[in-house]
Amino acid sequence: MQQMFLRRMALAVLLMLAATALTFALVTAAPGNVAALIAERAAGAGADGEMIARIANDLGLNDPLPLRYIHWLGNAVTGDFGVSLRSGKPMAEEFADRIPMTLLLLLGGGVLALLLSLAMGLAGAMSNGGVVDRVLHGLALVGASTPNFFVAAMLVIVFAVTLGWLPSFGTTGLKSWIMPWITIALFPASVLARVVRVNLQEAMSRPFATTGFAKGRTRGAVLLREALPNIAIPYMTTFGAQFTLMIIGAIVVERVFGLNGIGAFFIEAIRFRDFVGMQAVLTLFVVFFVSVNLAVDLLAMLADPRLRRPRKA
Repeated sequence: MQQMFLRRMALAVLLMLAATALTFALVTAAPGNVAALIAERAAGAGADGEMIARIANDLGLNDPLPLRYIHWLGNAVTGDFGVSLRSGKPMAEEFADRIPMTLLLLLGGGVLALLLSLAMGLAGAMSNGGVVDRVLHGLALVGASTPNFFVAAMLVIVFAVTLGWLPSFGTTGLKSWIMPWITIALFPASVLARVVRVNLQEAMSRPFATTGFAKGRTRGAVLLREALPNIAIPYMTTFGAQFTLMIIGAIVVERVFGLNGIGAFFIEAIRFRDFVGMQAVLTLFVVFFVSVNLAVDLLAMLADPRLRRPRKA
């Protein structure tokens, strides 16, 4: 089992390297001259070709792309992602200021998505084709089909503008997080609710469910004690995939609700052609995606002994 864990971790590291190399190449290929941007913001109209050439030489922009990537990767491993062209601050400081905001958004949304999906899936399984099941099915389809920006706009119009119950901007307390959490949790909760409902329906047709009914247990007891634990692995893996996708939703949610997180910084970096900032944030996204999926993979292996068995050729 230890060898399997090490193999998965090695694959995750290789995936990170491949993804960072790809994002580095894409950002480097984007239109614009980093040296010219730095010179213009340092000297304004006084920037000349000699100054631009000197900055390019100092930053190693004239080196071959593979060599530039190796230098950048070596610095990134030590936590040095460069200096933001937009703010003039080291990216390490930008991350320290903004990552806690994004983490709080993701954690709150993740917990809400988990609770909503389990409640909706179990309620639908209890109804089993009844009115509640059909209504929840429809709500899940609507939730999985509605973009984040539309959900955010509707919540602001109803709860902030019309009713005045919740603040629509900034972080002034727990109430200010309610709408961002709902917005970012709606899509994954809807997808996960269908995963729970479908897998519970399949689990209820297995022999252990029939045995539970033979023992005189109610449908609710069989669902909770027999069926629900047996869908833990598919639910866990789907939850991990949806949780990683929430970082994309955070880009929209943070801008709408005025949260100064990583997503909002990424939009600002794109607007100001901050290539250093874009590269650093994309790298952070890659690490987040791979790390979460690796953690879910390892947890699934720990929970299910069948996944730890070596595959036969």
